[in-house]
Amino acid sequence: MRLLALFTPLLLLVLSGCSSTDVVTDYNPRADFSRYERYIIADTSGADKTVSPFVVDNVKESLQRQLKAGLYTLADTPANANFLVRYYVAEAAETIDRSPRLGLGFGSFGGNFGIGTSVGVPLGKDKINRNIQIIIDLLNPADNKLTWRGSLVVELNDRDPKVNANTIERAVTEIWSQFPPA
Repeated sequence: MRLLALFTPLLLLVLSGCSSTDVVTDYNPRADFSRYERYIIADTSGADKTVSPFVVDNVKESLQRQLKAGLYTLADTPANANFLVRYYVAEAAETIDRSPRLGLGFGSFGGNFGIGTSVGVPLGKDKINRNIQIIIDLLNPADNKLTWRGSLVVELNDRDPKVNANTIERAVTEIWSQFPPA
């Protein structure tokens, strides 16, 4: 029983590090999000020139599906909009996926003392992952001031556009799930 009490906090710490969401949000606490019903996509939406137009289209379509699922409607004119939606897609820092490594460990343990060492031997070449950051902003239509922002960095697949479309759909869904703020 004492062993369980010792390892429970460690297990909780490890599991909290495995959280599924890396969405970053910020918002104006004075904004009244309950009044948001009709939206317009801001003309300033878009992406870095290095981002594929197909990726940008996937983000826009996914965002529109999320808005519709949230029962928000597209306003017929900007004057009838309660909020503006702006999305932006930017290249994020590339990450290096280190190849699998074979570990060889040596050590000794005696009494209350232990020592060990390990050597990693690469089994293949490194892969560079292409990442994008998806940013979704909500703005006040009267003054174009930011009221809410959500963003997430995701890894794209260089070989399969269908995988990218699914990745983007999940990312936009995850970002939108953080709105409205609690």
